[in-house]
Amino acid sequence: MLFPVSEAIPTGADREPVLQKFLDWADGAHDTPVPEVLSAFFGQPLDARTLRITGLHHVALYIGDYRHETDFEDWLETVRACPRVGHVTTGPSHIAPRAYGTPGHWINLRTDLGNEVELFTCRRRDIWAERPAEQKTSLMSHFGLCIDTPGHVRPLLDFLASFDGIRLLAYAPADELGHTYGHLLREDTDRVLELVHAGTEPGGPA
Repeated sequence: MLFPVSEAIPTGADREPVLQKFLDWADGAHDTPVPEVLSAFFGQPLDARTLRITGLHHVALYIGDYRHETDFEDWLETVRACPRVGHVTTGPSHIAPRAYGTPGHWINLRTDLGNEVELFTCRRRDIWAERPAEQKTSLMSHFGLCIDTPGHVRPLLDFLASFDGIRLLAYAPADELGHTYGHLLREDTDRVLELVHAGTEPGGPA
């Protein structure tokens, strides 16, 4: 498993130390070269320049399921109070209800090293509750790669989704923060890759 696995969103006294571990991992993951991200996802080398991929935009981590909204609200308060992070924004997950039948939340932030990080959590209910923690982590955690122009995002998603075992999971043109982005799913590993043109606004989710 590439990403750290968490069964449930941290609560109580566990929130602060677990948040520090997630941030440490994300800051380290930001040093991953783009060719390595592409090769790990597709199982073959791809040329980032040919695809017009300009760099690593963010690292997204699944922090575990929540049972009650107050659990998420307490976690968000801990994130906002952390001196290592800034530019904290949050909102409802767009993918979780459509693809997995459960609501969820995203938190976008920048670490004190300037790295963009997304944290995801979904409500533990229905079919989602029955999935193994490792699979939930694969489906929600991912790398986000920068695309040079917003108009190139969808054509590139369609091209890469034509590879065997790869399918388009979601596409969103020009969201409320000016982001154009989409997600690919590799069906044999449940791994996800995001392609994003971030526009001019800082932060923002998948």
